[in-house]
Amino acid sequence: MEDLRVHTCTLVADLHLRGAASLKDRRKELKSLVDRLRRDGYAVAQVGPADLLQRVFLAVSDVSGDVTHLDERMDAAERLLLESEFEVGRLERLERTWSDSSLR
Repeated sequence: MEDLRVHTCTLVADLHLRGAASLKDRRKELKSLVDRLRRDGYAVAQVGPADLLQRVFLAVSDVSGDVTHLDERMDAAERLLLESEFEVGRLERLERTWSDSSLR
């Protein structure tokens, strides 16, 4: 029997919205991006301060039993971030694999 493997990946993005004149402007663009990511099945959370006018920190996560599928999904999530209204200042990809063989 093959080992059970669970692969997780989280993108942590430092996003900038240069044209935001108010928190309302930033929230509108952020909501659009978050909704789009969630529609595609990603878990999304704002992880930094919520009161910065032109900056937001976002975590985007997914999980899969197939590492190739997970890589493809996270590549797609990266593209969504890069194609958004936000300028990506920093983007980190954190990956982890859990295996049931570690329980034996």
